[in-house]
Amino acid sequence: MHTLLKIFFLLTAGGIILSSCTKTAEGIQGPQGPGGSNGNSATDQRSGITGYVQLVDQFTQALSENDSVVVSTTMGDSALSVETDATGLFLLPNLKSGTYRIMFKRNGFDSLAVNVKHSAGNEDKFIGIVQMAGTQTTHFVSQSIQLLPSPFDNVSKYADMLTTITGPPITGNTQRFINMYFSSSAMVNANNYLYLFQTYTHNEGTNQFETQAFFGGTEINSTRFQAGDTVYVKTYIVPPYFFQNYATSWFDTNTYKSIAYPYIGDSTLNYFIWAN
Repeated sequence: MHTLLKIFFLLTAGGIILSSCTKTAEGIQGPQGPGGSNGNSATDQRSGITGYVQLVDQFTQALSENDSVVVSTTMGDSALSVETDATGLFLLPNLKSGTYRIMFKRNGFDSLAVNVKHSAGNEDKFIGIVQMAGTQTTHFVSQSIQLLPSPFDNVSKYADMLTTITGPPITGNTQRFINMYFSSSAMVNANNYLYLFQTYTHNEGTNQFETQAFFGGTEINSTRFQAGDTVYVKTYIVPPYFFQNYATSWFDTNTYKSIAYPYIGDSTLNYFIWAN
């Protein structure tokens, strides 16, 4: 028997099989195949900016229908505009990353602008509920002021003011909110004053209401008026106080100032003479 065959027979007879086979192949590397398409950069991804608009009339009442608010912005040279549905929902779709100035407009309501920083990506950015107040249509017709001694002591005084306004008669559902600013300067306004008195109408049933602003002695914000001094009063129709506290405000990147919203309404300037 051939020697190799004998060795194979003896190994298999012992219950052991050894088998080994190794092959290698060497050659020249072929040319590189075409590259795949590049994936989108994270900054190139687009998504929307969405949220809700809540309309509130000038007399504090929230409206049930919040449709037809025009919501617009620009992306580069492109202008984008959508309208809210009955629930106030809006979606500005397919926006790149960046900061957008979004305008909200509807007839009969104060226009509003907010700046939104949008990082794009796979999900729409939700900016919450944006409130829009009805434009203040109330105007002042007349206002008389007289300074009277307080009935409670011998040193305090109070300004008794009788004001007539336009619009529907004053009821619980048509209240007006009033800010009065007092100063020794005729340039008095909401940013330049010595004393602020806030009030609101009640249920007068007419277009006239009376206001009494009490002062401690002759002191208004630590500034004393002497007999014969002129005291100027700037009176504003303002949005409901709760709306001023919780309404939307925004940082205006054009002026780098925080802008209060909603806007104040009509105003009137009056004065009285401080007496002994």
